[in-house]
Amino acid sequence: MSDRKLLTFGLIGIVAIMVLSYVLFPSGKRFPSFSDNNINQSLNTSIPNNTLGTESQEIKKDAPSYSENVSYPKIVNLKDADKQDKTNKAIEEFATGIVSTFEDQLQKSEPSNSSKNSLLAQYLVSFVGESLISVSFSVSEDLGGAQPNNYITTFNYNIIESTEIQLGDVFKKGVDYTKIIGDICKEKLLAQFGSDESLKAWIEEGTKPKTGSFVNFTITGKSLVIYFNPYEVGPYAMGIQTVEIDFTDLQQYLNSEGILGDLM
Repeated sequence: MSDRKLLTFGLIGIVAIMVLSYVLFPSGKRFPSFSDNNINQSLNTSIPNNTLGTESQEIKKDAPSYSENVSYPKIVNLKDADKQDKTNKAIEEFATGIVSTFEDQLQKSEPSNSSKNSLLAQYLVSFVGESLISVSFSVSEDLGGAQPNNYITTFNYNIIESTEIQLGDVFKKGVDYTKIIGDICKEKLLAQFGSDESLKAWIEEGTKPKTGSFVNFTITGKSLVIYFNPYEVGPYAMGIQTVEIDFTDLQQYLNSEGILGDLM
């Protein structure tokens, strides 16, 4: 089967799941669909000379039993060429990590005789500047099961220090940021879904401040966006949920002298 047909089938599957989630949970805020203009927005556009931006890169493979199509951004026109090279290498390594995870799972899964296994990943650049880049990847893994494994994974990078940004780096030292984020996310999700009694337990458990919580987040020019993958705050059909928190609601806790200094 051609890459075009595989991509089409993959998108049809994701759209079908999104339609189901909107039917069952119509009020939720979700990650944009692959038809959203912001997804891989630089794929078919050129960046003017000396304008900081991103261009799309791809990892593609078509093997007899599986296919891979992973898109990721490359920064162009950063003032510091060395920092640009280091950042782009880090982004590429993150993207290849998505591929490695898929291939590891492929080795452990039962061979499928009915369909070809596939990996599809596309990205959204939430912010890019001279000091940081924030990217989310929407991933769909089809390993021949009843439904594909759809999830969000994020990459936040401090360009100046050449290090990945963890959620704690955004806050002042000593701040119990997992509790703060958890309380806000619980409040916002319960406001959306609180009338559904079956979801309250999901949301309360999924927003507890514990190890491994809130690892998927992005930074925009004015907010933090927290992502919850399927089964974290609700069943699979509920889809991927997002909670956006304005910097103004976190101002007293944020490290304004750190990586967010230029944004506040």
